[in-house]
Amino acid sequence: MVDDFKNKLLGEADRESRRRTALVTGSVALGALATSSLFRKLRNLKLCAPQQLPLAIDAKASEMEFMEGSARFYQRDGSGVPIVLLHSINAAASSYEMKPIFDHLAERTTRPIYALDWLGFGRSDRPPVYYSPMLYQRQLRRFLSEHVRQPADIISLSLSCEYTAELARSLPYLVHKLVFISPTGVSNSDGISKWQRALVAAAGSVGAFEIFFYRLTRPEMMRSFFQRQVFVRGRVPDDFINYARATTLVHGAYHAPRYFTQGRLTNGRAALQAYVQLQVPTLVIVPQSDEALIQHFDRAGDLAAGNPEFIQLERIDTGLMPQWESPQDLFSVLDEFLIAE
Repeated sequence: MVDDFKNKLLGEADRESRRRTALVTGSVALGALATSSLFRKLRNLKLCAPQQLPLAIDAKASEMEFMEGSARFYQRDGSGVPIVLLHSINAAASSYEMKPIFDHLAERTTRPIYALDWLGFGRSDRPPVYYSPMLYQRQLRRFLSEHVRQPADIISLSLSCEYTAELARSLPYLVHKLVFISPTGVSNSDGISKWQRALVAAAGSVGAFEIFFYRLTRPEMMRSFFQRQVFVRGRVPDDFINYARATTLVHGAYHAPRYFTQGRLTNGRAALQAYVQLQVPTLVIVPQSDEALIQHFDRAGDLAAGNPEFIQLERIDTGLMPQWESPQDLFSVLDEFLIAE
């Protein structure tokens, strides 16, 4: 009888402990929701529409419609083989990343030049939709088919290289030549873990990711990140940081970066296969050393070895954005590949 009484007491204590835990957990979740709701209301007072951002490039601004929203791009008219520039994917990405290349090519050639802002970034709309590689590959396919309208030389940066490679592998008639700068998908790393994905998803469900996003994209935080893990020489230019910051102060700016942070915008190991299967002339540019960088290129050599007929590999002593750190080194390689015949 004493044992039964003890068991009842222990059972009741356990139930009470679970109730308290549930109350605490619920209170934390409600607190996060209330905090994020207040934060969102205050933040929205300071945000603008994406098309209100200053132009990233001194060129004609145009747009195209998708069912998800409007994508905007820059255009310099000309004659000859068009050149298309595609910025990277990160928390504060935009065509401003490609501005040094656009300006250089505008001086060196009379060819048509385009720079596209991906949906969710730059001056393009930032809708709360499901962002995926398929979405961006569809955006690129339609852009090339409906606006460029002839095989183009495409210069892609970082994760954009994966989307371009997949499109060029399946629809080679849309492409003339390819340039991949610091491409993703050529590392031995498996990328983001399932635990990290779950953590970001949970943060997004209670509105905490939005708070995290705006803290992460403060100018001092972005400067520290780029200085330590993207650039390897000198100081990150102020105008680069200023425009990156401006792109985050836009309604819905955190939507696409949340999917990026979860690792859902990469093609994973399939990216390497797309590179190796390319059937158009392709220049791949990577840093000489990736020891201090957030991206790694362990298998970059496999690209040229696996597809020597079409892929040329160049290593430059710079970071992930040579157009900002070592522009002349980059431009000499680009000019030889794209302009000199």
